[in-house]
Amino acid sequence: MKRIWLRTLCLLLALCCLPPAAFGEEEDWYQDMLAASHLSLGNNLRLKRVIEQARAGEEITIAVIGGSVTEGAGAKQYKECWAYRTAAGFRQRYGVGDGAHIRLVNGAVSGTDSVFGLMRYQRDVLDKVKDPDGLPDLVIIEYAVNDGQEPTRHQAYESLVKQVLDQPNHPAVILLFAVFDGGYTLQNELRRVGAAYDLMMVSIRDSAYRQIGTRWTSKEFFSDSWHPTSLGHGVMADCILSAIEAAEAQPTAEADITTDVKPAFGTGYMGIRTIYASEEHPELALSRGGFNQDDKKVYRNNNTGRVCGTNFAHSTGGPDEPLTFTATFSKLLVAWRVCDKKNYGKAEVVVDGRVVRTLGAGSGDWGQPLETLCYNNSVSAEHQVEIRMAGDTSLPFTIVCISYVP
Repeated sequence: MKRIWLRTLCLLLALCCLPPAAFGEEEDWYQDMLAASHLSLGNNLRLKRVIEQARAGEEITIAVIGGSVTEGAGAKQYKECWAYRTAAGFRQRYGVGDGAHIRLVNGAVSGTDSVFGLMRYQRDVLDKVKDPDGLPDLVIIEYAVNDGQEPTRHQAYESLVKQVLDQPNHPAVILLFAVFDGGYTLQNELRRVGAAYDLMMVSIRDSAYRQIGTRWTSKEFFSDSWHPTSLGHGVMADCILSAIEAAEAQPTAEADITTDVKPAFGTGYMGIRTIYASEEHPELALSRGGFNQDDKKVYRNNNTGRVCGTNFAHSTGGPDEPLTFTATFSKLLVAWRVCDKKNYGKAEVVVDGRVVRTLGAGSGDWGQPLETLCYNNSVSAEHQVEIRMAGDTSLPFTIVCISYVP
């Protein structure tokens, strides 16, 4: 009976976002679990400034970016996901009145990694901020379970972190390390970035995951092999809010962090520029060629809408003409809709007349955006780029967006 009663309380905590005090006599173990999630509280100067601004009623934006865990997968409804609950808890603790001056921008996209996050950060985060300065004040980054196969060896992740830290308003940044059922997480690798910039880091593996089998079962915490249940999302939000409260309780750091440090992996993807089909690009002399349609089946979610908006789609039976442009860059990334259907085509990426990558489907892909590093050099130079259909040119193929580093 005691176990059933305890599990019921855990579920109530997750669903209602109640403080740990809801556990009564059981509070100590939950408090210990929350404390274990504080992998690092980091430099608290920026965070305390955001809290002060929130308490003064100033407009505050909390932005989150990541994969499906951040989008809210596994929760019964969006209001039960960790991102929504974290923002709600922040409003309750630090807001004025109903906390309406504290907004949430959720820029997460399922099945994608930090490379794609960096490519679309401007469009899916900054462009959606309604504050007067157009910049988020607190940014939570979650890619610890998505970056296993990304092509930049964590340089895009670090570039994204540093690019956010270098915003003119100097926002607070939290690195959230989620975990899969089974224990998989890139926490040990990505924590090097947090350590380099003295950031707050919150670990779900070191805290909530270790309670599976004692305080709750795997099925109670995970909805499948990858995503937390509403209970799991609620506990993740509690871990983040607990770390924020702990950092606030400490003396204010004497000086702000500096981003002028030796990179953990590299920051060579900062300053990335993204080409969207919905925008004009006369400086690139871009021609869409046969990629002149809009594939409306590209993955979409409730937070971001149709990912990257209008795209560069080659339709079935479309004209066999390449997409072309000229740009000065050192690195080139192409995000495309990956699909394992037999009637889906392939495309070649050509740089200065040489085929550098062939983009094609693999088994188990379901239409999510996938980015490929097509060109990588330490020196920036002018290049002519051509993307053309390969093999059966009558088949469809969709380019979601294209990015380059000048």
